[in-house]
Amino acid sequence: MDKISYSGRTPDDLQDDLPLAITDISVQKKNKERFSLYHNNRFLIGVSSQTLMEYSLQKGVVLTPSLYQKLKQAEELSAIKESCFRYLSRRDHASFELKNKLIKKGYCEQGISGVLNELVEKGYLDDEQFAIKFAREKAELNRWGPRKIKSALFKKGLSKNIVEKATKTIAEDLQQDQICVDLVLKRKRHFLREEDPYKRKQKIYIYLAGRGFSGSVIKQSMPLIEEQLNV
Repeated sequence: MDKISYSGRTPDDLQDDLPLAITDISVQKKNKERFSLYHNNRFLIGVSSQTLMEYSLQKGVVLTPSLYQKLKQAEELSAIKESCFRYLSRRDHASFELKNKLIKKGYCEQGISGVLNELVEKGYLDDEQFAIKFAREKAELNRWGPRKIKSALFKKGLSKNIVEKATKTIAEDLQQDQICVDLVLKRKRHFLREEDPYKRKQKIYIYLAGRGFSGSVIKQSMPLIEEQLNV
């Protein structure tokens, strides 16, 4: 006989019928690491292999209301953790942005916080290292200035202390005035279309400020920029 799930009833309706003994456990077709628990062909709950072992689930075990709630909580934590690793496998994340993504998926904040704390303890999440790596990549690959990098890091929910540390490191390592020169020279034709020297200087200033460079750095690089534009 095929397994049935009592069509028309929600999973939480099961709570009213407990306790029920587990009469069958089968591996799920789409995921060999997950198992479906049944009572006389009635689906009870799906669990991961870890949950199966952790709670010693086997035929004959009685699924009480208390055990059912524990299994649901364990499965939610397992799902949260799986989502975290899926996101982190694509790219690094700050803990705040990872938390927001998980909240949007509908997971409870308490469970999310517990999983994120575990990932921090195990070294999978490190906001300070994330900030430093992010700042370096944006500076070296995208040619962003410290101000733009700082703004982006704040948007990712990082603390002021971490943001300041990351941008300070970048600011000290970069030759910002030379980067400003290089950025303008890449758009040399664009800026030379403006024949008025004063207006051209304004446009250059606005462009570099938009890239995240401070006024002092732009002013320092301007003489060399004007010299290179006229070459």
